[in-house]
Amino acid sequence: MAIKKSITLLIIFFLTFTKVSAATANCLGGECEFNYSHHYSYAKTNCFQSLSFEEVETSFMFFMILKTGQECEVLESHN
Repeated sequence: MAIKKSITLLIIFFLTFTKVSAATANCLGGECEFNYSHHYSYAKTNCFQSLSFEEVETSFMFFMILKTGQECEVLESHN
């Protein structure tokens, strides 16, 4: 019974306390640099607005600006 409680507490801990800071993007003219992204550190994109340390959620093919919900397609990237 103590093992089940330990596992349950461990799962709750990981679900609540392991949220890492979101990736941030700095963009100008369709070129972006990313901090804390697992997918890329630099990308060319189809979004041309200027961003300064804006929180984003990254995936392989696009990133989403969390503040606006806008998805920007990644055309070229590297780490």
